[in-house]
Amino acid sequence: MMTSPTDPFADREVVLDVRGLVKHYPLRRGVIFQKQIGAVQAVDGIDLQLRRGETLGIVGESGSGKSTLARLLVRLEEPDAGEIEFQGEDFLAVSGDKLRRLRRKIQIIFQDPYTSLNPRMSVGDIVAEPFRVHPDVKPQQGIRTRVQELLDVVGLNPEHINRYPHQFSGGQRQRIGIARGLALNPDVIILDEPVSALDVSVQAQVMNLLDDLQVEFGLSYIFIAHDLSVVRHISDRVGVMYLGKIVETGTEEEIYGAPAHPYTQALLSAVPVPDPTLRGQREQIVLQGDPPSPANPPSGCRFRTRCWKATEICAEQVPALVTRPGTDHPSACHHAEVREDLTPAS
Repeated sequence: MMTSPTDPFADREVVLDVRGLVKHYPLRRGVIFQKQIGAVQAVDGIDLQLRRGETLGIVGESGSGKSTLARLLVRLEEPDAGEIEFQGEDFLAVSGDKLRRLRRKIQIIFQDPYTSLNPRMSVGDIVAEPFRVHPDVKPQQGIRTRVQELLDVVGLNPEHINRYPHQFSGGQRQRIGIARGLALNPDVIILDEPVSALDVSVQAQVMNLLDDLQVEFGLSYIFIAHDLSVVRHISDRVGVMYLGKIVETGTEEEIYGAPAHPYTQALLSAVPVPDPTLRGQREQIVLQGDPPSPANPPSGCRFRTRCWKATEICAEQVPALVTRPGTDHPSACHHAEVREDLTPAS
């Protein structure tokens, strides 16, 4: 993934480098022989880089491949092709003890706090589980004391260590998941829609907590969401996904202030304007039709079937993710053109 000259993190160490990541799920027909008749192209050639201390936001519609990307980055699923370099090591080539060691440093926090916590385990057991999986990193002060410290760090009462998930609210459950993610002192945390299941006021509290933890522990985040306002609040750089591909990337100011790809422009035009006096002063771009099936994506540019700028070249050539004339950050569009009138003041 190319970087912008205005990127404040451009000179920092790259902790996660992803090149050409691909994940296709086979479609099969038949009960006995299971003949493959196609494939769902969930992730199809993703490049991205994450630098120390930064937050990379990944945004896109449901079905764009964001959650599949998250699972690939922590090897909950194995990619069909591509490379993942984590802290200078080939993350896809390691196994056994070496993989276990690297996995301590890259954790994931899931979307739904109601299903990501085992209802039969106490909060103390949930947060302590990483220490049982990695017994060689048992805390010196004892597991119980460390678990209480982690609960305190995420704003929960350490005395509630023996309670069960059903005794907590949704926001508190997500804090429990964050405490579990912090247990092994990771360098990178993948956040897969961590606030989408929460009320708006609770979302703000969790977002502020994530900001504070990043500063305190020097964390790097990949923050995945479909809510552009949430991504804008927390991200230093943003990648926009559509149908398994990154179609635009840049700093938060570039993506929200001067979007170049038509899909990004359409997303931003749909963001609600909180000030009633400003409503109606911004063009709203209404996309025609539904997103194509990832099992049968269009030729050339995958967005062309819904794009008002599409021409013959869009059907013939896959647009490269590059900085084009008249723009200052990479976008995968043959007709990229900056718009600066689509985003309300933050």
